[in-house]
Amino acid sequence: MVKISTIFALGIFIAIIPFTGFPNDSAFPVKNILYIICGLAVTILSVLIRKELEEVVKHLYSDGVKTDTFSESAPKQPEKTEETKQ
Repeated sequence: MVKISTIFALGIFIAIIPFTGFPNDSAFPVKNILYIICGLAVTILSVLIRKELEEVVKHLYSDGVKTDTFSESAPKQPEKTEETKQ
C-alpha cells in the first residue's frame, strides 16, 4: 500500500512541477532532472508492485499442498482392538 501511495504522491508532484518556478535553463535544468527522477521512481515502484502481484496470483491459483479442511468435523474412527484386528 505504501508503494501505491508513493506513486500517487509522485503523480501529484509531477503535475505541480511546471508551476513551481524551478529554472529550466540549459546549464542546470532542474525541471528535467526532477522529471527524470520521478519517472524512474514510478517505474521502479511499478515493477516492484507487479512482482508482488505475480506472487499473489501464483499463490492463489497454485495447486500446492492439499489439506483436508474439515478433518476436525469427520466422525471419529473406532479404535482397533485385538478383537477387531482379527
